[in-house]
Amino acid sequence: MIIESLCRYYDILANDESVSISRPGYSSAKVSFNLIISGEGELLNIIDLRSDDKKPRPRMMDVPQQNSRANSVTPYFLCENAKYVFGVEKVKRADYEKKYLYKGGCVLLEDGEKEVVLTHPRSLECFEEFKKLHHSLLDVVNNPAAKGLLLFLDNWNPEDFVKNPKIDQYKDDILAGGNFVFQYERDDDYLHNSSDARRSWEKYNSVGSSKGAIVGQCLVTGESGPVARLHQKIKGVANAQSAGASIVSFNNDAFYSYGKDQSYNAPVGELAMFKYTTVLNHLLLSMDNRIRIGDTTTVFWAETSDKTCENLANFFLNPRDASKDNKENADENQRVKDEKTLQIANDVLKKISRGHKINSDDIKTDRDTRFYILGLSPNNARIAVRFWYMDSFGNFIERVSRHYLDMEIVRGDFDFRYISVRNLLRETVPESSDKGEVSPLLGGLMMNSILNGTAYPAQMYNAILSRVKVERSINYVRAGFIKAYLFRLSRSGLSSLDESLITMSLNEESQNVPYRLGRLFAVLEKVQGETNKDMGSTINSKYFSSASSTPAVVFPVLLKLAQHHIAKSEWGFVSNKSIEEILSEVNEFPEYLNLEGQGMFMLGYYHQRKNFYKKKESSSIKEE
Repeated sequence: MIIESLCRYYDILANDESVSISRPGYSSAKVSFNLIISGEGELLNIIDLRSDDKKPRPRMMDVPQQNSRANSVTPYFLCENAKYVFGVEKVKRADYEKKYLYKGGCVLLEDGEKEVVLTHPRSLECFEEFKKLHHSLLDVVNNPAAKGLLLFLDNWNPEDFVKNPKIDQYKDDILAGGNFVFQYERDDDYLHNSSDARRSWEKYNSVGSSKGAIVGQCLVTGESGPVARLHQKIKGVANAQSAGASIVSFNNDAFYSYGKDQSYNAPVGELAMFKYTTVLNHLLLSMDNRIRIGDTTTVFWAETSDKTCENLANFFLNPRDASKDNKENADENQRVKDEKTLQIANDVLKKISRGHKINSDDIKTDRDTRFYILGLSPNNARIAVRFWYMDSFGNFIERVSRHYLDMEIVRGDFDFRYISVRNLLRETVPESSDKGEVSPLLGGLMMNSILNGTAYPAQMYNAILSRVKVERSINYVRAGFIKAYLFRLSRSGLSSLDESLITMSLNEESQNVPYRLGRLFAVLEKVQGETNKDMGSTINSKYFSSASSTPAVVFPVLLKLAQHHIAKSEWGFVSNKSIEEILSEVNEFPEYLNLEGQGMFMLGYYHQRKNFYKKKESSSIKEE
């Protein structure tokens, strides 16, 4: 289902002239340098194609297809690295002494303290195979650019690598593994883009791809044809191998089935394999179709060439406030687009909060468009599918909107209304930890709950409660999730809590005891703060965790302590009245609060504190 959906999306993009995506026989590759070759086969110049950033980044380029080669010697056409183009390699000194020092056929070209440059039988074999491939494809091409490249390969001596003055300027970067493309001195474009080279490559690729291949029925298209033995690597998944990892692969005898090994266990045709890997790599490169949720790299797409769906989905999955998130020097077009998207989101939320169903006019696109979300996580040399979602775009918007409505809670003027899943997950790690890692399971569990409209994961709830108790701090993000968790639990019938008790702001009518105790703790904390403003240690730092777990042990002590503060306070009678009002519905202090009770306690504490600030603002406005 995943591969089939990706193949359909590839066909949509391939028919869209405004989209740059590789066609069959070609693939996207990172290119670092351009080698300028003369008609006599001389290396005239090396041009650095990388960006001017502090850490230069290679340029992405559409080149003849680079199939996965694992550990075999398999050269690529007109785009390769130094080992294939020049026949040399740089290795660490320890590896040199272990693998090459006592073996014949090695020539040390440069001896460094930590690394050495050398030629060895393997690198020479790579160079010879590279030369052989290009002769087989370009000998028949009557083109001075092709002739010049072949002369360069025929005349090149790998042992002259460090002596070449053109190479010396970029020697270390060249040996770091960057790819090269070629250009004839009198041409304005790269050799791999010339019509003669493309024609020769496409003829070779159409024949070579099926040569020796096993023919079978493709499980995606149902058509018979060559079955892909190895699938292209998927690049761009966070924390996966930089060279790429596989979604479909088998490399253990235990996975053999009916005599089938490798990817023949899951027979995917060569063309289908090319389509799904190409479009997935394309999505992983796009900032408009990719977000990071915990350790999961998430891509999404809609079965349409209209970008409205994806722009709106990007906002709903990774929300931002156009009025706050954009700096003054931000791109004007982006700012306008964000403001329009924010307005659509606000209108949609208002309509859903009233119980109305959204239509195509509300989201400015067809609500019945098929929409997909794929969550990918690293798993050694492979990629694990963390979650997979497919539905109509309208249903997706309604589900995510419901999540944001459930998360709605009273907040400060400078707090964002929409809390992304990524920011929510950050609340499960310590504030003081810059490198705190989110549990790899939470991202997938949260996304599944949001997209399916089910109860939020208990693991996430427990993690949030733990952080609040340890740090004795509850912000609007944590409070919003506690409220949303309890609300969905009640709505699904998994809790005895009444939905009406779980509100967005302070509910003074609530008779829920844990909620009232949270409010009481906030009042007692305020009383202490008004009396002893310079106190370094407060009841919050000493008693918050125990008060939210074992009220019967803590609150008698706190109430006794509060009487001393009230007696000293100028407005003590007001605080005393608040305490009496809160305790009017509390017959006794519970000995222990379960996890739901602890959540209600923290919600009451947060609401009461926010209400204090609200009253201050109202008072100052009235005075003015």
